[in-house]
Amino acid sequence: MKKLLAFLLGLAVAFYLISFLFTGPVSAAKDEVKLRVFVHYPNPHGKPVADPCTATTNDQVQDFGLAGWQMPDVGVTYKINYRTKPKNLSNSQVNNAISSSFATWHSADSKQIFNDGGPTSVKAAKYDGINAILFKGASSSAIAITYVWYYVSSGQLAEVDTVFNKIYKWSYTAYNGTNDCGGVANTFDIQNIGTHEFGHWVGLDDLYSSVDKDLTMYGYGDTSELKKDSLGAGDILGVNTITP
Repeated sequence: MKKLLAFLLGLAVAFYLISFLFTGPVSAAKDEVKLRVFVHYPNPHGKPVADPCTATTNDQVQDFGLAGWQMPDVGVTYKINYRTKPKNLSNSQVNNAISSSFATWHSADSKQIFNDGGPTSVKAAKYDGINAILFKGASSSAIAITYVWYYVSSGQLAEVDTVFNKIYKWSYTAYNGTNDCGGVANTFDIQNIGTHEFGHWVGLDDLYSSVDKDLTMYGYGDTSELKKDSLGAGDILGVNTITP
């Protein structure tokens, strides 16, 4: 009987050791994931007005807000749903606008890495393992909406989706550094709005004080506006504060 018990005990120990080798130790509980939603408003009153854009007068304000997360060291891979784009824009125009927006943040801080993962068929923002960029109808009080899922304990970005509101007209005009309000009249510029939205990806919050109106992370956007394509002092200081 004692030999049998010893044999069974030996089997149990062997099984445990084999299981440990193949699966490793029991992992701790998964880090909680939370969602935060950013709505980019047309103006303080919630509705766009006819081309109210004003040229930059002071983008040296050093204001910024931290949202509470940062991107992974390896960066993020994004995918664009070109099938949802406005008909007046080509795939290449949308791609150029989006990639230029990301490049603006990478230029300010090379640790912010964005990889183009090609097209996607995702039609709505959801926690599905894909960092999606798409166009979809939404409330008239929103130009664009960014959904950020992040790990609470580690403060690391888990996933992010950005939705451009399809009820509005969109365009793309290259920014030359001086044409702050040189976009197509009565349309929102993809790169201009995208640069603001992707500031949330890197971990920056919205700013709503009128003194911050010339910063990219100012929470309101205008038609024909292009000035958000270029980061202000606070935007640059903020992104470099996240990952010093």
